[in-house]
Amino acid sequence: MSPIAAFTFLRPWALLALPVLALLWLALQRKGRADALKSPHIAPHLLAALTIGRGAAKGSSAPALLIPAAMLMAIAAAGPAWRPAPSPFVTEAAPVVVALDLSQSMARGDIQPSRLERAKQKIHDLIALRAGGRVGLIAYAGSAHLVMPLTNDPTALEPFLEGLDPSIMPAAGQRPSNAARLAERLLANEPQAGSVLFVTDGIDPGDIADFPREGSARAALIVAPDGGGAEIRNWSRQAGIATVTSTLDNSDLDAVQRALASSFARAEAKQGKLQDDGWIMAVPAGLLLLVWFRRGTTLNWAMMALALVLAGPVGARADDLSDLFRTPDQQGQRLYQSHRYAEAADRFTDPSWRAAALFRSGKYMEAAGLLASIRTSTAQYNRGTALVRGRDYRGAKAAFEQALKLDPANAAARHNLDVTEKIIAYLTSVGEAEDQGAQSEPPDATVNDLSGDQGKRQRIDRNAQLSEDAAEQWMRQVQTEPADFLKSRFALENQAAR
Repeated sequence: MSPIAAFTFLRPWALLALPVLALLWLALQRKGRADALKSPHIAPHLLAALTIGRGAAKGSSAPALLIPAAMLMAIAAAGPAWRPAPSPFVTEAAPVVVALDLSQSMARGDIQPSRLERAKQKIHDLIALRAGGRVGLIAYAGSAHLVMPLTNDPTALEPFLEGLDPSIMPAAGQRPSNAARLAERLLANEPQAGSVLFVTDGIDPGDIADFPREGSARAALIVAPDGGGAEIRNWSRQAGIATVTSTLDNSDLDAVQRALASSFARAEAKQGKLQDDGWIMAVPAGLLLLVWFRRGTTLNWAMMALALVLAGPVGARADDLSDLFRTPDQQGQRLYQSHRYAEAADRFTDPSWRAAALFRSGKYMEAAGLLASIRTSTAQYNRGTALVRGRDYRGAKAAFEQALKLDPANAAARHNLDVTEKIIAYLTSVGEAEDQGAQSEPPDATVNDLSGDQGKRQRIDRNAQLSEDAAEQWMRQVQTEPADFLKSRFALENQAAR
């Protein structure tokens, strides 16, 4: 949908102030003309010379400047909108594949403690910020290899992330094109659109032409003092990748989150959610007020305008002066972007955003309760996600079913419903087995099902298809360091790919 076709006002009732302001302007203009006729016996040029301040006020009087500024503010309060606003739940729950560069240059210590260690720290922080969203990990240099498939359990990913080092890579180089193709294969099986984040310090110029131009939304976090140099800029420009230079604070991760969130705006546009862009009207309104605040302006008008501004955001609680000009939801968004989720939840009046803040602060059941009364597919999907995090699987199952009832095409809700049903079935079977075991075994009996080398052997090769739980259980049984295991596996994969 074009911006013109999508244009609307989020709070059209605020436009009722426009005719009132227009009538006030006409009344003041008529009063001004009447004042000019009070001395008909004096020539106009003599009256102008005898009247103090009349000429200076012409064209810059309070009504001529304040009322147009108030009209612009009324339009801003009406909430002009034409751009889709991404949902916080969709953005944070969407899958992200992190492609970590393990070329030799990443071991340099020009960024403390090193480029690679800084990259690992940023990946840890990003996973924490995404509140359980599915994350996959790829390592690449001259070749690309899957370290961990998409999972919402960061504890399964952490030991392998720590074990990554340039020495385990079987082929030298810096070719993110291989990682991009592997990431697209992972995301192709996901019910929800995902993104790819490259964490790197550079690129082989010869790989720019091989980089796939089409695919999921992509961003790059550059861990290099110079921002990666001209090759990175050329690569990002040709491939349409938003690049963010690493910083000591979390401002770079906020920029990465914004870049990744752009891919979900189209889906939110279908839900009719638009971003409030009324703040744009503040620019011309502010310019008019700057002209008005000059020597000779009536102080009474200034005091009245200040009183109107202070009385405008009713119920808003301001932490600083700038919050006087923000609605409670805008204040909440500011706190949310600063990761002050508990405070943001107290400010938000919009139930969806308040639920998002409660979700991020760990209050899953409260978030689910807020969303229960919103009868949209997206809200019920988000409610199910919160209930899963709160371990109310049967309630989550009902929420996902309701989401599908409202929108049968909601693929993410269908996927989560299948996963939730499997969890319920697994917990039910475990409970039944424990009940049977309690009835058949004496209280102090110990049963050793397997001992020594007994047990069913299974051959695991590069073509083996394991579930995520089975793969994680198998990996825990590997009696070696993660780096040694990954080095051996990468070498076998690289040899088989030749």
